[in-house]
Amino acid sequence: MKKFIVLIAGLFLFTLPSTAQEKLLVVYLHGKDSPYYQKINDKILKNKYLAKRIHKSFEFYKFQLGTEGARNFISRYSLEEREGVYFIDPSSETILYSLTDLSQPCRCANLINYFSRKLHKKGIDPEKYVEMAEKIGAYRQKSEDILF
Repeated sequence: MKKFIVLIAGLFLFTLPSTAQEKLLVVYLHGKDSPYYQKINDKILKNKYLAKRIHKSFEFYKFQLGTEGARNFISRYSLEEREGVYFIDPSSETILYSLTDLSQPCRCANLINYFSRKLHKKGIDPEKYVEMAEKIGAYRQKSEDILF
């Protein structure tokens, strides 16, 4: 049953009309025994503010590596099979940003803010934005409180 649901989700993901969709696509690929899965889940997906922002601004999908949905996504965008969060423009099917170092969930949270505010359309560099956000400690305090 679980494989069937993942297959349906994968088919839905890849049959979306890309021209009618305005929301960016965000795909989170995680390993079965990933040390980062719980951190990302607790600090980002369960954070009320970020969850609301994700739901409003993105088409969000979460796939476990090794499943049919993950394989479809990896082959469609010619990626190597590794954990990461991928921000994709569905109209051009280009990957705008891929975050493969998940040891810092704060970085992922800052990228969610960056892309939800459509700063990529204003010509602001994502690396520069994340660097500035990390300097002021955005999401660091909240995420450390949750962990400890």
